[in-house]
Amino acid sequence: MKLSCKEFMTLYKKADANKKLLLDVREPDECATGSLEGSINIPVGELENRFSEIPVEKEIFIYCKAGGRAERAEMYLNHRGVKETRVASQGGYEELKTLI
Repeated sequence: MKLSCKEFMTLYKKADANKKLLLDVREPDECATGSLEGSINIPVGELENRFSEIPVEKEIFIYCKAGGRAERAEMYLNHRGVKETRVASQGGYEELKTLI
């Protein structure tokens, strides 16, 4: 589900803490400048090789720098059968960090 950053954070905050995952699909050098608290970093290009690290039974909230990579990650996860995905597709990390 593609969302604005505000919609994304509203849903993330309302989701059960034990049933959600915040997935940062930016590159490690981008994450070095900061990431959202509680997120795990798996760059979009590594999703296939690291798929087993993702608890697919959870609601997955995906973000990147601007939305494009998060959308690609969602498509990949949906293709693998993961249906509970939310994407910050109209913005990214810089805007999201102001909404926490």
